[in-house]
Amino acid sequence: MKAIAKNIEEIKLLTTIPGIGIISAAIFISEIRDFNNFKNARKLVAFCGIDPAVVESGKFKGNKVKMSKRGSGYLRRVLFMIALASIRKNRNSQYVNPILYNYYSIKIKSKPKKVALVAIMHKIVNYIFAVLRDKKPFRIITPEEHNKSYRQSKLKLTLVS
Repeated sequence: MKAIAKNIEEIKLLTTIPGIGIISAAIFISEIRDFNNFKNARKLVAFCGIDPAVVESGKFKGNKVKMSKRGSGYLRRVLFMIALASIRKNRNSQYVNPILYNYYSIKIKSKPKKVALVAIMHKIVNYIFAVLRDKKPFRIITPEEHNKSYRQSKLKLTLVS
């Protein structure tokens, strides 16, 4: 399986994301089948079944929001393992993905740990969507760096038009 997976471009791209190994990437790609079926990251999140499902009926407004669990159970299981691997420390006592760990540590202050892990899973799916859409390897950047590059790209677009 590993020998076949090494030759697939999408799997190579996914393994650039910290916390995703060859087997996890292969399972993810095999479960979603064709990436081109997803127009945006929200559709991929919904396919994975980790989008929020609000229970409302008439005047009743529910206050408990759960995962929809519409998608594949294998996909959610793989994403859960990827999320756990992304927020752990490696042998050098450094976090695998420090940006995701900081996000997780902020979330667990106000949410239960498993709810925070689902938030990490959601972010990972967004990372996966961006990597597969752009066909570029993943690189870790801080939110501040991301905002700065986003503003610069917007400025270039306004100058061109």
